[in-house]
Amino acid sequence: MGTPCYVGATDPDQPTIVRARYVHFDGYPASLIPQLRGIWANTTRRDTTALIDAVLAHDWEYLGPDVIEGTHSFPDQHPVAGVGMTLDDSDPEPATVFPLSRAIDLAASWIYVINPADNTVMVHSGDGEPVGAHPLA
Repeated sequence: MGTPCYVGATDPDQPTIVRARYVHFDGYPASLIPQLRGIWANTTRRDTTALIDAVLAHDWEYLGPDVIEGTHSFPDQHPVAGVGMTLDDSDPEPATVFPLSRAIDLAASWIYVINPADNTVMVHSGDGEPVGAHPLA
């Protein structure tokens, strides 16, 4: 069973608005925070803006820095090396945009907001309430 979540960043011009991508599997903080740290450290070479861009490129089955080209996938998915397995192989839909005050409408267990200013990830419960900040380093 998947543990759905959303991962993204706030809009610099509207800090109450989040632009995020759906992640279907392994959305618990104990799993997702280490995956984001691995992508940040290895794939994007500690560039938090590049991490945000990578995550916002697709909706995801799961995220993981250990994904390589040729990783086994279902027919409509494809691996993105060092980032994860896409949810489907079609042209990506636009990212989901929402105010944290309406996060409960997403029906996701967790919401992760990456902050490039201090290289942290703020974890929010499915109702948008903050539950903790985690450094990427």
